[in-house]
Amino acid sequence: MVKHPRQKRSEHIIIMVWDGMRPDLVSCKNTPNLLKFAQSGVTFADNHSCFPTLTRLNSASISTGAYPTTHGLMGNNILVTELAPYRGISTGDYHNLLAFNQVTNHQLLTTDSIAHIVAKSGGTVATATSCSTGAAFLLNHQQDGLIVNHSYVLPESSSIIKQFGSAPEADCPNIGRNTYAIDVLTKYILPEIKPNLTYVWLSDPDYTQHHYGLGSVKNMEAIRHMDDNLGRILSTVKSLTMETDIFVLSDHGFVTHEQPVKITQKLVEAGLKTSEKSTDVICVDTHIYVEDNDADRIHQIVRFLQGETWCGPIFTRHSESSDQKYGHADGTLSLQLIGNDHPRAGDILYAYDWSCQTNANGIRGTSTGGSRCGHGSISPFELRTMLFANGPSLKSGLVSQVPSGNIDVGLTALHLLGIEPTGGHDGRILCEALTNGPNPEEIYFTKETIWAERENGTSPLKEIVQRSHVEDTWYLDKGAVFR
Repeated sequence: MVKHPRQKRSEHIIIMVWDGMRPDLVSCKNTPNLLKFAQSGVTFADNHSCFPTLTRLNSASISTGAYPTTHGLMGNNILVTELAPYRGISTGDYHNLLAFNQVTNHQLLTTDSIAHIVAKSGGTVATATSCSTGAAFLLNHQQDGLIVNHSYVLPESSSIIKQFGSAPEADCPNIGRNTYAIDVLTKYILPEIKPNLTYVWLSDPDYTQHHYGLGSVKNMEAIRHMDDNLGRILSTVKSLTMETDIFVLSDHGFVTHEQPVKITQKLVEAGLKTSEKSTDVICVDTHIYVEDNDADRIHQIVRFLQGETWCGPIFTRHSESSDQKYGHADGTLSLQLIGNDHPRAGDILYAYDWSCQTNANGIRGTSTGGSRCGHGSISPFELRTMLFANGPSLKSGLVSQVPSGNIDVGLTALHLLGIEPTGGHDGRILCEALTNGPNPEEIYFTKETIWAERENGTSPLKEIVQRSHVEDTWYLDKGAVFR
């Protein structure tokens, strides 16, 4: 049992997210500030995103320290039949989140946020972002403190608009909006509010990678710009003599996409869905909802997907008569195994197939399901994320091979602030990083591989999931299918 050591309480925590930053793109050339920050602090060499590797789902996971099984935000789009009967609604628009919150009787997320716990303990919270309005809102969905986004300020504040004006239009790299967020952070939030917990979420390099691809000139420009933003934060913290513990992480990784897939059209053509707008089967992101949870239809769709070469592992609700790691549909693993067993989940959740091939710029990792570059699937290139930490409460010059995850950051922040979590979290305290914590070598962890298989015509089909375990906490390393 790993003990959580007592130590001097931290007064200020900053959690900075570089959207879509792959850890293998950190370099002395493009990220000198980040590299220096990491080398003088803690590097978590085996950090994990949550699956599906989508932004808003991971925003909810970072903000709550929980998997979708616990927080209930299932993707970049979600099914809310009261608002849209046959399709998903985007969680990137915070107006949709507000509407969903009303429909669910204020249960947008089904657990408390870290921000809410801090505020209930008498602490202050602030957020500065250039990401989508929805991703920003999910960091503090119970609105316990200031949220500044390029499209809104909550609570409304004419003084911020008067001082900083309106945010510029988006661009690639998104320099204008990122700079706006950092201006508000360094010139107002940190010196004036001095929050106990501050979130900073900037839209690059994700925004630029989607448009120009991994390893492109624009991609590298966006990464250098992000490093400059980190430099500004560090300079401000130093000038204010604020003893601050800082975490820098990415929400998910990235891959080069190939072979776009129109799943709704495919199911209609296969006779498994009545029409594009029918409600017998509804496709939302990679969730598939079947009317009345019809077991026969679920099995038919699973069988169809298993025959599609673009499709990776498939997950269904666990079988009541067998190990909960296995789905009730033949040859599938369970939603519970990957942290997606929530009443809001689809009857089927599939991942796109992936490979280790390199793109034209020499960056490894491809996935089906898109046309240029993106994320969302179950490859290690999307699940592996960067996490670095530096500050007076944290060790110096440490590289930890102990598995960790974005679900751990908020709980570690609570521990450093001397605040007890309220429950409803899946992460752990990153005690190996604390100044008086155990050495990483003292922490026992394991890796397990779980597989399901079935006969698919004349050849066997096998899908696997690999997970890492640190005591009661697990992380998803990858999933794959073998035909």
